[in-house]
Amino acid sequence: MNKIKTLVFILICCLMIQAPLTAQVIDNYDRELEYVKQSGWFQTSEIVKVELDLENFAESDFLIEVPAGATTFLGQVLWFYSQSDTVFQISTKELKSKINTNDLSSIDFSVLKKGIMTSEVSVKKGYFDQGEKLQTVEGNSEQNFEVRKTDNFYDFFFLSLFGIFFLIAIYKVIYPLVLNYIINPQGIFSAEDFSESNSIQKFFSLDIIFYIIIVNLLLALVAMVGVREVGFDNLNRFVQGGVNELFLYWLFATLILFGLTMAKFLFIKFMSIIYELGKNEFSHFFYLLRVVSVLAVLFAIVISYFALNSPEVLGNVVKIASLAVFWIYLLGVGLLMFIMMNRVAFNNYHLFAYICTAELVPFLIISKLIIG
Repeated sequence: MNKIKTLVFILICCLMIQAPLTAQVIDNYDRELEYVKQSGWFQTSEIVKVELDLENFAESDFLIEVPAGATTFLGQVLWFYSQSDTVFQISTKELKSKINTNDLSSIDFSVLKKGIMTSEVSVKKGYFDQGEKLQTVEGNSEQNFEVRKTDNFYDFFFLSLFGIFFLIAIYKVIYPLVLNYIINPQGIFSAEDFSESNSIQKFFSLDIIFYIIIVNLLLALVAMVGVREVGFDNLNRFVQGGVNELFLYWLFATLILFGLTMAKFLFIKFMSIIYELGKNEFSHFFYLLRVVSVLAVLFAIVISYFALNSPEVLGNVVKIASLAVFWIYLLGVGLLMFIMMNRVAFNNYHLFAYICTAELVPFLIISKLIIG
């Protein structure tokens, strides 16, 4: 009998010790998680969402688990981005006060990630041990809510891009045949740019100057994205600020590029005089201008796609695209030399020296300074 009493006493003591460690789940939202697939213009968004009750059991906590690489929203407000698998606990009162939802009885909880499944997300409401409060892989002590600074850069980017499209539309109205001739990619693989007409008159004609301005606007815009995403210590301040300030920097960069374009043409003309190539400098210049135009358009399309769908990887995309542009431009220079060897009555050795001096060496020096 004494042994039985002793066992009962020990059992009661164990239960009393374990009681404070026991969590009580009031609502298990795991059963209510809903998988939603939303189709957009460029990409399909995959979301796991559920509606959280904020009115009942005001003293309770939420225990939330989200996978790595997921973006979490409360209502229409971005809450946080989890770089690794994250588990944390937050009280109902704290949740309501920090996101200004005191007047709401419920709120939508959404987790956005490509390829997400409902089994990767967990939301429970109840009373949990304080020792469990907010565990994260990164070791943070709590999930802080911060007032996010508004980034106006991509508002500026798309406004500028629409402005460029508007200028292209005007150009098409004024010079429809010229635009069709310029943007035809087949011209890169043909020798139709080489002619015997006066190159200075052709270069300084209004249609060519207008086109060069449009190309420089696009190049300046792409360059600003590169500076922002890759990072250049001396230039970072030129990609920060309000939309009006960014427009000013953009126009200033365009003016610099326009001046460099003029200098490049004059340098090519000077080199053609030195090497006695005749009046082929405009054909040389315009051929590579077409290559640059096509590359700039493709670069802008790639930036637009990733800026809208996966901005977190845009830095790596810009680096890869820059290397692709480098090699494609070198290929364009090679095609230019091949075309000139077949169209220009000139010694191939001197022609190679001309291409190296007028094009390859300056391009490689500039690329070294930019890419490193």
